[in-house]
Amino acid sequence: MSLGGSGTAAARDPLDALFANPATLSEIRGPMLAVATGTGFAHATFRSRDGDDTVMNEDGILGSFAVSVPVGPVRLALGVNPDIALRDRWRYRDAPGGADGATSYGVQPQESEIVVLRTALGVSWEVTPQFSLGASVGLLYNRNQLQAPYVFQSQAVLRTAKTLLNLETDGWGVNGQFGALWKPLPTLQLGVTYTTRASLSTEGRATGNADVQLANLGLGTARSDFTYDAEVTNVFPQQISAGLAWQATPKLLLTAQFDWINWADAFESLPVRLTNGNNRDLNGLVGSTSLSDNVPLDWRDQYVGRAGAEYALNEHWTVRAGYAYARNPVPAATLTPLTAAINEHIVTAGLGFRTGRLALDFAYQWQIPNSLTTGTSALASGEYSDTETSVGVQWIGLTATFGF
Repeated sequence: MSLGGSGTAAARDPLDALFANPATLSEIRGPMLAVATGTGFAHATFRSRDGDDTVMNEDGILGSFAVSVPVGPVRLALGVNPDIALRDRWRYRDAPGGADGATSYGVQPQESEIVVLRTALGVSWEVTPQFSLGASVGLLYNRNQLQAPYVFQSQAVLRTAKTLLNLETDGWGVNGQFGALWKPLPTLQLGVTYTTRASLSTEGRATGNADVQLANLGLGTARSDFTYDAEVTNVFPQQISAGLAWQATPKLLLTAQFDWINWADAFESLPVRLTNGNNRDLNGLVGSTSLSDNVPLDWRDQYVGRAGAEYALNEHWTVRAGYAYARNPVPAATLTPLTAAINEHIVTAGLGFRTGRLALDFAYQWQIPNSLTTGTSALASGEYSDTETSVGVQWIGLTATFGF
């Protein structure tokens, strides 16, 4: 974190190696345990098309750990790390829209959460003292939650209709990561990794109430509440990263990295399938107990440039700093406050302390606030046209490692 995220060629503990490049496990000579915790603070604002300003302040705590051991000519590692952890908890007035253009559910919670927890088993092989190969397989747990007024986007009968919706799903999947580490010079390391695409089908329950929409359409006598079994398919992108670590002087380490994240082929749309509906009136309107909807996302590929510097003050203390630029992958046309992963500029700093076999590393990361304005929304019904969303996030992390 404190080196701007540039760890593909510079990871030194099992947690960083499983996250950045499993080939760097070969650099860890003995058994090692790493435990980390991080706290995030988000500050965001949303301006509706009516000019109302809403502020969101949100915080959360994450944890992770990994252990590595040498086994003959290879190094093995096992760890758990949150790959994605995004949560938005807004409360603002639902803009008029829906099938009649005037449906509003008033001031409502607008909340979403997506978590991907990766349990990884990694291995590295030092082919020569200058070249190592590594791979890891990850068991992914994905949890999704949405509570908000929801506008159907593509369902033939219900398109543009609005309902209150509370949806929760979870499920499992797998992905893999492959890496290489080359040391052409004693002071220079080059690393490259490829992370595979993962498609996860999650299942759960969806409940809601469409009373306002039905009443505005002259169907106020119809039953308005509903329950469905829900299935949401999330696709998480493939990624290629390449980086270097240069020991410029005995005390100064410089790092750099470039990432390509293939969001365009992953977050094109979000398929939602609802089955076993319990509302006979709604089933009769749709002509089935099941329905499917696709929420347009149309994210772009993301390109990330990272750089960091580490300076050893003495044998115990080290200072670090870094910077990253990550192109915003979210198009303005499909932006909502619940999908605003729009930060581009990131600055980082850190401090490390080592004594004997114990190391403590503190890191700070500031995702500088970024704003994005939506002119004409591509989402059905147009509630998010002429809106502006701004988000900034700060992170504090602490990692403890112990060599056995």
